[in-house]
Amino acid sequence: MKPIQPILILFLLVIASAYYLRLRNKTYDRLIVLLFILAGVVLVLMPDLSARIARMVGVGRGADLVLYLGLLALAFVCLLLYSKMRELEVALTDLARAIAIAEARKPLDDPSAPGSDNDDAQA
Repeated sequence: MKPIQPILILFLLVIASAYYLRLRNKTYDRLIVLLFILAGVVLVLMPDLSARIARMVGVGRGADLVLYLGLLALAFVCLLLYSKMRELEVALTDLARAIAIAEARKPLDDPSAPGSDNDDAQA
């Protein structure tokens, strides 16, 4: 097993556990994005650094290491988008329920509504 493999697996497990344990919030999200941006700037300014780090972790080239890290960042963004979509679905469901309950109560509150008890008394 190459040294990069446990590192990538560990990184994926950290992302997944942070997501599933609901420890994430906008501050953590922004911090992670900031760390990726800073790492990108450092690697652009010092390209030999990525090659040295890649060799240390068992990856052939620095470009391959950057690709692997980019894929992990993409997986993180996908998790964030999925989480936001689930939040919106829950909010929409709650809103639809509230509207349905409010609409269901209207005929009972309005005595002149069709189907109320007053129609039977008038007939």
